[in-house]
Amino acid sequence: MTIKRQYSLPNCRLVLEGLNENAVESEQGSQRPLMSILIQAECYFAGEEQRLAGGREFLENLVKAVSAYAQEFLSGVYHPIDPNEKGDVIQFLQGETPNIHHLVWQQKAIGEGIETVEKTVRLDLNTVQMFDLVEAVDQFFADHRTLPELTLNLTPVSRRHRTAEVPTSERVTPLLAGVGSLAIAAALLFFVPIPEVQEPEPFRQETSSETEGETDADRETETEPTPTPPSPEELEELLANAPAISDPTEVRYLQRYIFRDLNQNWDNREDLTQDLTYRVSATLDGSIVGYEPVEGTPENASEDTPLPDLTFAPTNSEIAQPEPITQYKVVFTDNGILQINPWAGYQGTADFGPEIEDPDTLQDLIPEVADTLREDWEGEAAEQGELIFRVGVTEDGEIADYEAQNQAAFGRVEDTPLPELVNPSAAGMGKEEGTVVPQEPLGQFRVVFQENGAVEVSPF
Repeated sequence: MTIKRQYSLPNCRLVLEGLNENAVESEQGSQRPLMSILIQAECYFAGEEQRLAGGREFLENLVKAVSAYAQEFLSGVYHPIDPNEKGDVIQFLQGETPNIHHLVWQQKAIGEGIETVEKTVRLDLNTVQMFDLVEAVDQFFADHRTLPELTLNLTPVSRRHRTAEVPTSERVTPLLAGVGSLAIAAALLFFVPIPEVQEPEPFRQETSSETEGETDADRETETEPTPTPPSPEELEELLANAPAISDPTEVRYLQRYIFRDLNQNWDNREDLTQDLTYRVSATLDGSIVGYEPVEGTPENASEDTPLPDLTFAPTNSEIAQPEPITQYKVVFTDNGILQINPWAGYQGTADFGPEIEDPDTLQDLIPEVADTLREDWEGEAAEQGELIFRVGVTEDGEIADYEAQNQAAFGRVEDTPLPELVNPSAAGMGKEEGTVVPQEPLGQFRVVFQENGAVEVSPF
């Protein structure tokens, strides 16, 4: 039986498929089988139709190239490729602008004893895609149940490749367009002063002329006491003193929740003439409690985003006892694509929370989930290819969570039954429950919507 591992970020997904060479041996006390043999590695990028795929050599070359390029950015020291290196070569080249990075894969072949380049694949990645790839590779190396013998050997670079001194702030400027790796983010943010939080003015109720004739008694019976909203200074203090959410699973679930909330409420995408970038603070129940423009975003540009309408204004009592928060970099791009990444990356590898482990329960859920989804699926939305999702299901068959797993699914999720069927509260998720992380065990399934109307459901 093959083993599949996925390391998914909003703009990059690394998928590994392999085997356990000791599959006949039972692994007592382990919930996840060990992948010791790699069959195939695949790498997908949001917005790119072409995927990268290959075997063990491809994966080793990819992680080596990613590491070298990331170090080159941070150190300012060029990491050269050995011109005599045998086999396929993957390298990253700086683009014409700081936000473009060329991924070049030279696939070689040997004919008559001579090695020649048979095919060259090139992808132009933006900085967000690039560092989501860095984060995916970081997650892979942190997963000790997947190819544990594959390690990254780092060697010093010769002094002759050292460039002239460049201030650190100048070297890291291109990276600030998108940071996916915790290590890189920590190094960068060490040199960047913490920006001051400037929150929107609290909503003020105005007295309507229709109420001028009312008595005080009338008003007392018709209105409820309104909590006093905090001042901008009090809100700033809240964000500064609140404890941080650091659990990678909580950060990941909250990231998906905020993405859906913002994406579903972003109506005027066509009005943007530039990317709008914000540092957004949120609590574990999915509430956005603050945001600030960064990277040249105009102060008043938030009116072209759903942020003002979705931001929750805490009361003074809530400021006195601040909830834990985490921060995200949210980019409303001028081509209508929403991007969101943890401001400081992930501190570890995220999982899916509590999972249903009983094999019989999981097997019984498969036909139940398939029947539920087939009722409202006719197949027209998959004319451009299969739509693949990860779907979390409770023991009672309620769909509590889902996540797109390919680009087609990412762009056409609204054409599937999932948005109408999802019921997060069935797993104890949502604002009323105080957390977006499932509190009840979920079975994780791979769901494929096919263009002929069929729905395939299998273990994820």
